[in-house]
Amino acid sequence: MNQYKFERGFNIKRFVITLSVFLLVAYGLFNSRNLLIGPTIEIFSPNKNIETQENVITINGKAKNITYISLNEKPIFVNKEGLFEEKLLLSPGSNIIEIKAHDRFKKETLRTIRVYYKQSTTTLES
Repeated sequence: MNQYKFERGFNIKRFVITLSVFLLVAYGLFNSRNLLIGPTIEIFSPNKNIETQENVITINGKAKNITYISLNEKPIFVNKEGLFEEKLLLSPGSNIIEIKAHDRFKKETLRTIRVYYKQSTTTLES
């Protein structure tokens, strides 16, 4: 006589447990996506490499998953949506602008913009 009885067919209990574990793992991965991605910075303006005759430039962008953000090593502030806007005085010639951010796990990201400020050569006549 066979002591072991094998059930064949669909086992609802095993299906529910497997589905529950799968959903729990998927939910955990979905909620930890920001931790896995780390901080992100998106620059709206200016473009990466520009030349200008204006001595003041406005830098706009959006940062996500950050606890700290700086513009040329000076802290800047973001609103609730992560948007920022900063004005920067340019020096004549080449200017390198660095926007650096990090999250609570010390993951860091850096965006660099190069701006060439060409002073206008017009002079005022009396």
